[in-house]
Amino acid sequence: MRYYSGLICMAIGLLSCDKPEVSSVVSTCYPSVNATRSQRITDAAVTVRASGGLATGYLLMASNDVAWSACNLPDEFKRDSLAIYVSGYSLTWPALESMNINLLPFEVTGARLR
Repeated sequence: MRYYSGLICMAIGLLSCDKPEVSSVVSTCYPSVNATRSQRITDAAVTVRASGGLATGYLLMASNDVAWSACNLPDEFKRDSLAIYVSGYSLTWPALESMNINLLPFEVTGARLR
């Protein structure tokens, strides 16, 4: 009996873990791929930049000059040169590693002014 209760606890623990699925809003930004969450990022200092022609309209510039694409950035943060902290997930899909891209796909789960 003790063995079964341990298995039940382990199964509940595995089911309660964060799922790698992205939100439906982010799925519309990347409709032709099956994007999944890869890395959790918390309170990264970024600067919002109007992209001038990209489908997302805005990008997030990290302090190391890496640009993140964030199609689900809340409207109140869509201002050029705005300094914010952002939390969320890096996104990936199977063909991403072989693609030549300049913007890293990113799912915003939280943002605040810095």
